[in-house]
Amino acid sequence: MDIKQSVDLIEGYLDLDRKPVGIKFFFNKEDFMNFEVDQRDRKVTYCNSVQLASKGACMKLTKENQGCPNGAFALNFVDVPPPIASGQGRFNKGMYKNVETSKSINDDMLFMKDRVYGIAVMPLEAFQEEPDVVIVVSKSYNIMRLIQGHGYMNGYTNNLRTVGLQAVCQDLTTYPYNTGDINISLLCPGTRLVADWELDEIGIGIPFAKWYETVEGVKQTTNPFERDAKKKGIEERLNAKGLDTSELKFSSNYDDGSYIGGPVEIEE
Repeated sequence: MDIKQSVDLIEGYLDLDRKPVGIKFFFNKEDFMNFEVDQRDRKVTYCNSVQLASKGACMKLTKENQGCPNGAFALNFVDVPPPIASGQGRFNKGMYKNVETSKSINDDMLFMKDRVYGIAVMPLEAFQEEPDVVIVVSKSYNIMRLIQGHGYMNGYTNNLRTVGLQAVCQDLTTYPYNTGDINISLLCPGTRLVADWELDEIGIGIPFAKWYETVEGVKQTTNPFERDAKKKGIEERLNAKGLDTSELKFSSNYDDGSYIGGPVEIEE
């Protein structure tokens, strides 16, 4: 499997409204400049750059492009401001009941450890080399399927952490980068304002090292977990991409015969 094949597969097996987005970090100017994508010519919040990439935009960003102070320090373009690190800043805004709780929020977040020179934010399919993290923002059903795909290969998901704050920059980017594991986010008021996500969208961040296995896991769990109406859509999307549909098995699910009254086919 390569990047293009993985995107074709995930777009066939999931009904996505947005493109999977790849994030790549650069820690020196030379590597950043040698990456052949134009740098954005104005400021943008990091989360909005992800939203724009999910619709097809490609861009490179440096410190000068950062339009959100929280995203800038999460990505380690700048240091965490003392009021945030101490907890006093968010406590003063009424976000947490006391300074200790506010400080614990910052302490538990995993920001980039090394100073970042720049980042590339693009649709995953646009990458010729491996990015560091893949972000998918979609309806909760599709995020569930990606977690099931991850579970097919890795078992129970024990590590999910989120608090409705710094959703795209920390939950979906720096946390997966630092831990090497997936994470979900219900997003946050800030990103919902500046990136204009749909109300029913949530996100998942996947280290690229786990991306291919997660895609394969989604494919392998299609027959037990997807109902026939969903499988019909999968079949149509795979056919449109010229991909194999012979493994799809209709009228068969993991819970057949489990419920009183027999199996129920959900109409869509």
